[in-house]
Amino acid sequence: MPDLVHRHVAGGIAVLEIANPPANLISAPVRSALSAALAETLEDPGIDVLLIVAAGRDFCTGLDLPQPRGFAARGEREAPTLSALCAEIEAATKPVVAAIQGQVFSSGAELALAAHYRLAGAGAQIAFPEVRVGLSPRGGSTQRLPRLLGADPALDLLLGGRPVTVRRPPARALFDAVVAEDLRGAALRFCAPLQEAGSGPRPSAAAQAGLRDPVGYQAAIARRRAQLAGHPEAARHAILDCVEAAQLLPFEAGLAREADACLELAGSDQALAMRQIFLAERRLLAGAAQDAAHLPEEVRIAVLGGGPLATEIVICALKHGIAVNWGTRDPSRLRAGMNEVTAALTAQKARGAVTEADLRVMLDRLKLGESHKMAEGIHAAIIAARGQGAVPLPPGAPRFKAFPDPVAQVDLRFAPPVTHANFAEVLVGPGADPEAVQFARALVRRMGKLPLVVATRGDAVTDRMMMTLQAAADALVDLGEDPFAIDAAVRGLDWPRAPFEMRDIAGLADGAGRPRPEGARNWSALVLQTGRQGLATGRGFYLHREEGRVPDPAVRKLIDDMRPPAPQPRDLDALAECLMTALANAGARLLADRAVARSDDIDLAMHLGLGFPRWRGGPMMAADRAGLFHVKRILDSVDHPDRRLWEPHPIWADLVKNGRRFADLGA
Repeated sequence: MPDLVHRHVAGGIAVLEIANPPANLISAPVRSALSAALAETLEDPGIDVLLIVAAGRDFCTGLDLPQPRGFAARGEREAPTLSALCAEIEAATKPVVAAIQGQVFSSGAELALAAHYRLAGAGAQIAFPEVRVGLSPRGGSTQRLPRLLGADPALDLLLGGRPVTVRRPPARALFDAVVAEDLRGAALRFCAPLQEAGSGPRPSAAAQAGLRDPVGYQAAIARRRAQLAGHPEAARHAILDCVEAAQLLPFEAGLAREADACLELAGSDQALAMRQIFLAERRLLAGAAQDAAHLPEEVRIAVLGGGPLATEIVICALKHGIAVNWGTRDPSRLRAGMNEVTAALTAQKARGAVTEADLRVMLDRLKLGESHKMAEGIHAAIIAARGQGAVPLPPGAPRFKAFPDPVAQVDLRFAPPVTHANFAEVLVGPGADPEAVQFARALVRRMGKLPLVVATRGDAVTDRMMMTLQAAADALVDLGEDPFAIDAAVRGLDWPRAPFEMRDIAGLADGAGRPRPEGARNWSALVLQTGRQGLATGRGFYLHREEGRVPDPAVRKLIDDMRPPAPQPRDLDALAECLMTALANAGARLLADRAVARSDDIDLAMHLGLGFPRWRGGPMMAADRAGLFHVKRILDSVDHPDRRLWEPHPIWADLVKNGRRFADLGA
């Protein structure tokens, strides 16, 4: 028997242990090995109960992604599918118990649902993350979960896609027992009464607890469908349809519906884009894990400076178990910030995210004082405001600026809001110390964020891409396009970064000094000259009223008087294509400058740092999908004086000539 599954027999109980480190991925070889072990064990007359466990800290943390139609390797084709393996487990003629520890995701979670009985360690978490890669589950969980839990709890798990604790609803109802320690021993003790009583299988397919209220079930489906109306992600609608089918169709027909949905989704543009984002996330996680040893278990940092950025960094660090010395030169700003920190952490307690004891521990980790004093006895300092750069630090303690500024060594740029966003850029300047880079990456990860390393002298990837979006929007207005149509085109991408609306929110003065090339205008400066300042005064590009924003016709006339409208205005799709093309050209420059290693780094920064929709991937994926020759022709067609923005970077011609894509760079 392959080493991927170990078989131990003790007193009529067969223990089948999955051993596929590091993630215990239920891959094709594991499925083959487990299927063979299951068949062999069921034929053994001396075995009464089967216990499925996994080696290591976690039961299964991997996401075994299905291949699009026609791309499966030979081993994948020869192994039982996940659905077939789960059916074998569920159809077993002897009771099958699954005991899970740590994290159990995706195919591991589906395998556990197929078992007749389930136990979990108290710290276990379960997740069905397929929705995050544009897929539906493929092992039967859209049919088993509703039968066990009902429609609403099943959809909470399937549409949430994130790990949830097994100790609380909805996951708690899936487990016969949650044990605090010695899970393996507790599972063997659980098996003994089943053996003694001659208990038979208890297939989830036959469960009726979740189907007992058919009217309530359909009401839940209708409510969720109304909530999803207009949602762009196809996987969410497919999962909802499958859960509805669990009530309406026989179990086997429901499984077939699920399999069809997964197969249809697997080759879709959405799934391919979301898969690439997922793989980029996983790559950054793996890189950060290698740097974890560079951070002490008990780490204390200084946050120097007052204001909103410093406050958010302090809150984030405390929430993730990092001790903080907060120093400023203005005691009043420190007191105001402390009130915000206390309020934010207390709100966490009110939501049940932390206990009273957790709250006390977090606040006990926080020290306040003058900057020089707070810089003593720390492992690193995050400079959150100007005027703190000269504060001396202990020998060897790195200093990271967190605000826009030229980068000489290593700095950080946190995606806003720092308290909730899970992304930060580690900016590596020409004089960077490699150990400081490793420390920064490990610190960002400890703060619950994905760290993207960027080689730069100043701009973060997100800064560069936002500047490009704004410059491209101004350029299109120069060419006669309507600013409100440009905003509508961006909203049509499901991207909440409509450039002229964003200017109103920030205040028009923020962009009024931005230089433009000869022959181009700064439209923010023009509108600002009329007394319109943006959202704060109720007038900018838009009129901001209680009922919402509306385009200001006076602004449209002002712009049209300065340049004639386009004789043949681009439609919204063409405007969006122009903007995405400009972003891809900026990304090409980042790749050519070796600011980032791969094109999906740029797309990931767009998603996590700028809110670009996950299901669209990003401008680099979009360019690859449309064809680089086609996208280059769009750049060539834009006749505008800002040539750095619109002239295709030389890397385009090289890639087109050699039949390559952006995704091939750095792969």
